[in-house]
Amino acid sequence: MWTDDWIGIPYQDLGRGPDSYDCLGLFVELQRVQHDREIYDPLCSVGEAARYEIAEQSKPLWREVSEAQAGDALLFRVRGRPLHIGYAVSARLMLHTSAQSGGSVLEDFTTSKWGANLEGIYRYVG
Repeated sequence: MWTDDWIGIPYQDLGRGPDSYDCLGLFVELQRVQHDREIYDPLCSVGEAARYEIAEQSKPLWREVSEAQAGDALLFRVRGRPLHIGYAVSARLMLHTSAQSGGSVLEDFTTSKWGANLEGIYRYVG
């Protein structure tokens, strides 16, 4: 499976690859490699205050959907806020990374561990 090459890459806060990633860095890179999409990454080019404004402007590029398919964004709440993103590999599996996992892993996001914190599933509509 294509995901084998992406499993086990170390986690690093603000990591943008290729040797380590954080969750957003991995998601942006997978969008580029798997779908030839250049997803704007606000962490790479602007100060913190402008990131939220840019994120708001990017919302029209994504539509919330009820079931995941490959390439969708899976947004999860952490401490009550939407702070973690995973890349949908299928209707049940995601590729993501976190400090807790220590590196990129393939997991079932419908389990109680993740499903209870799923904020939404978003599909790129460009």
